[in-house]
Amino acid sequence: MLTLNPGLMFWTAITFAIAVFVLWRFAFGPLQKVIEDRRAAIAESIATAEETRAEAARLLAEYRETLASVRAESEEILERSRKAGQSSKDDIVEEARRQAQRTVEQAQEQIERDVRAALQQLKGEIAGLTMAATEQVIGKSLDDADHRRLIDEALSAANLDDLELGSGR
Repeated sequence: MLTLNPGLMFWTAITFAIAVFVLWRFAFGPLQKVIEDRRAAIAESIATAEETRAEAARLLAEYRETLASVRAESEEILERSRKAGQSSKDDIVEEARRQAQRTVEQAQEQIERDVRAALQQLKGEIAGLTMAATEQVIGKSLDDADHRRLIDEALSAANLDDLELGSGR
């Protein structure tokens, strides 16, 4: 079964020590260096990620602040636009109202002028017809005072003076 052989144990211990030394020198050292480099890279990545996260949080806060100020400014601009629009609308409506009033007044004045002109023309025609009829009835020409008196009588009989004042209004 198992027998102890001191020579074999000696050479096994020496071979084991050489193997450990070779592994320590050529395998464990570089592996340890790779592990340390990897640990440093991971720590650096974590630090960079933390800085990036902090920068992203700062930028997000700045973005939200900017967005809030832009919204407030846009609301202010919209309100000013609404007020300006309402003011313009009120001005346009007021100007249209004034223009309509002027048009109505001008139309009324034109109607009054036309009525006066028609009445004057009618008075002239009545005066001419009255003079012609009077000359035929009387058989002679009348002087200006008689003409005037007859015209006034004919007009008052026809109530044209009342028409002149009452129909234009």
